[in-house]
Amino acid sequence: MTIATLKHIKDHELKEALKEANYPTLLLTLCQLSGDLAFLEGPHLPSKSLDGLRHMPPEFQSELRERAFELICDIRDGKQELAPLPDPETLQRMLSIYVGEPVGEEYVPMFLEDMGFENTLDKHIKWTAKPDARSLAENHVVIIGAGLSGICAAIHLQKAGIPFTIYEKNDSLGGTWFENTYPACGVDTPNHFYSFSFAPNYDWSAYYSKRNEIHSYIKKVAQEFDIIKHIRFSHSLKTARYNCANKTWDLILTDENGTSQPLTCRYLVSATGQLNQPKIPDFKGTDKFEGPSFHSARWRHDVSLKDKNVLVIGTGASAMQFCPEIAKTVKSLKILQRTPHWIRILPDYHRTVGDGKKWLLRNIPFYQNWYRFRLFWSYGDGIWESLHKDPDWPDAEISLNAENHRHRNLYIENLRSALNNREDLLEKVIPAYPPFAKRMLIDNHWCEMLQKPNVSLHTAGVKAITETGVMDTNDEQHEADVIIYATGFQAGNLLGSFQIFGKKGQALQDCWNDDPRAYLGMVAPDFPNFFMFYGPNTNLAHGGSMIFHIECQARYITSCLIQMMEKGLTEIEVKQEAHDHYNEKVDQEHEQMVWTHSGVTNWYQNSSGRIVSVSPWRLVDYWRMTKTVQCDDYRMA
Repeated sequence: MTIATLKHIKDHELKEALKEANYPTLLLTLCQLSGDLAFLEGPHLPSKSLDGLRHMPPEFQSELRERAFELICDIRDGKQELAPLPDPETLQRMLSIYVGEPVGEEYVPMFLEDMGFENTLDKHIKWTAKPDARSLAENHVVIIGAGLSGICAAIHLQKAGIPFTIYEKNDSLGGTWFENTYPACGVDTPNHFYSFSFAPNYDWSAYYSKRNEIHSYIKKVAQEFDIIKHIRFSHSLKTARYNCANKTWDLILTDENGTSQPLTCRYLVSATGQLNQPKIPDFKGTDKFEGPSFHSARWRHDVSLKDKNVLVIGTGASAMQFCPEIAKTVKSLKILQRTPHWIRILPDYHRTVGDGKKWLLRNIPFYQNWYRFRLFWSYGDGIWESLHKDPDWPDAEISLNAENHRHRNLYIENLRSALNNREDLLEKVIPAYPPFAKRMLIDNHWCEMLQKPNVSLHTAGVKAITETGVMDTNDEQHEADVIIYATGFQAGNLLGSFQIFGKKGQALQDCWNDDPRAYLGMVAPDFPNFFMFYGPNTNLAHGGSMIFHIECQARYITSCLIQMMEKGLTEIEVKQEAHDHYNEKVDQEHEQMVWTHSGVTNWYQNSSGRIVSVSPWRLVDYWRMTKTVQCDDYRMA
């Protein structure tokens, strides 16, 4: 977006759109457009709350709209020049005022890049001396998976001119957003942040969009960047073996007919995702149930639930979304909950985006950039500090520190209100552990659903599956026509279904042995020329957008390949000491954080309790770590 977009706006369009402005965002946008720092002074500045209205009375909002209208029209009409980009010190001050608390100087360069002020593809993906076409062809890259990671990798490689092919096991791109089709499937990160920085979507219909709209966005991005022609659909990778003599990967793929196809490539990139292999626990008698049963990630649309007695096992993120939907039509819904999750009630979760908001995002320079940072902070790094243990905190069993305890009380207050003070339900839904120790869930009318006469929540696990239902761990039999498993995914299986064998002939899964580790979550010793998206310790638990991490990884991997090809090298492998040192830092940081709290277990941990899935870093930390390739950490030959 450039200032030229203002030339086409009409007065009445601008006036109407400003009625839907987010006022903290508008305030900072006007400050940047004009260069007038007086916008940052006065009694009515943004608060820490997401909408920032706590200290913005209606009369100030009206005044701000009028000033915005005059300023934008003056710039459009050439009566006022657009101010230059503020210096870093001023930007830091602006960021801090915007979110209502101090923002470190390290956020300024990240803000300029990820929030869209700078074109990261142009800035980072460039050569000192680009090889000829023949040399590039000898370094073909194979990407496994056409979800968000695979598409992002392809866009970066294409920008660099590095040849690649994507192999996708499904007959469509989109990854998890193609495979998950359960009712009310959607994102739990605000989608104005859950999108690529280089491909913003100004037309989201909701603040938290559902599956179909997200899938459409991914397809649109792939089409706009001309990626689809590089995808081979219905092809699954079965094995990958490193050829030490040729410094290449020998692959075996199968097509839609099950026919094996050998393939050789220089570089292999896994973009298979982490949460795509459904997990159904090995319950006693699983095969005995006489009715339909299925996992939520493999939804049976051929099975009608209308007027059926349905039993759902699990109360994680998927159940939180689909249970309120199916409760509208089923005869009865019984839900088995082994342990409760913390539930957040967000005012924007069911709101649609008005036409005025879409218009502002599309037409007013910098508005979208600033709005994206507010989401970044409010749903990501802004809460990171509160997730650290205070060794002197007296209520360590139920919270970590004063701020974490404040969050706890707020969530309880919101739940109490949403459940109409139903003590019987509050006892079941309020966890005994600190907020954020397990994945935080967003209320999708869950509290409303629990109060329906045809719904019951049972605090028990599964003892056995029977012919007609489930025997729970309290020895209560639950009759059911249909059983739905909302039991999560094989989070420790970070490579999907394929086996990869390194230079010593050992499978990476065997090397990990339930303890996956990788340098920066992307590379492992003894597996040269192999990169992972969404690898160990890269999932996000404190909040933020996984797409942010994906972009960091795509830039980093492409930078590695550019350096290799410029130097005429053909093999890159992380050094063992660099790998081990990084993972020591990961473990040290996790020990200070909520996910290692003694009162909880979660899917972030392996069988010995080590955190293997989620990242301990702030988003800005991971951005900094992956900004530049530290060649000394690698053996390059």
